[in-house]
Amino acid sequence: MNFFKKEEKTVSPDLSRQKSDAKTTPDDLQEVLKRLSSHAGNTIQMLKTVLKTDTDILLLYSAGLAGYACQRAVMANNEQYVVVGAKSGRNYYLGDKVNAYLLENKSSVLSFINGIYEHKTGKKAPDPGPSITHAVSVIGDDNYKIWNSYSPDEVYKLIKVCWDGIFENMTSEYCKSPCEWPIFFGIVLQNIMEDMMVTGKEDAVYQMVLECTLFISKMRDDSLAKSQPI
Repeated sequence: MNFFKKEEKTVSPDLSRQKSDAKTTPDDLQEVLKRLSSHAGNTIQMLKTVLKTDTDILLLYSAGLAGYACQRAVMANNEQYVVVGAKSGRNYYLGDKVNAYLLENKSSVLSFINGIYEHKTGKKAPDPGPSITHAVSVIGDDNYKIWNSYSPDEVYKLIKVCWDGIFENMTSEYCKSPCEWPIFFGIVLQNIMEDMMVTGKEDAVYQMVLECTLFISKMRDDSLAKSQPI
């Protein structure tokens, strides 16, 4: 797949739901949002071009990239994490720092997910608690599939290939520091969600995005089955 098509487009983030800021959020958030939004359309167009009209796969990639960006930011900043080991030998990576990027910062991935849900429905976003609990409960479950369809290992490998393919041309060019990666891909995800949140499907899209983002955010290369190397 070609992850290098460039065409600058400006998109607008919606941060109508925001939690308290944290050190992992840039100080000049509005400037960061404006700058990253001016580039996000490029990545959105690339994904749409490569993945064509397969809307589920487009949602899978955009949600997976947002979750992956949270874990990669923790790694790049050498921040603390908690390793949860499964009996199979897989490791998963949790903790306050990845949660800050994913769930808690003013510019967390969840703030973008909630923002577009509330914009489209006029309702308060659902409680993410049950989805968070479920994501933790299926850690190490070899039978678990994202959306009851996709192996997390296969999704992770696809997302990693995409991330590596666009990192120099897009991610590192547009983002000034790793803490901006989750913001950038949160904006990308929010705009993909907006296209798919047609009347009556808002809740389904919300839950699908949250499930994928939560699980992929906990994975690194050694989260894969030993028989499935990168």
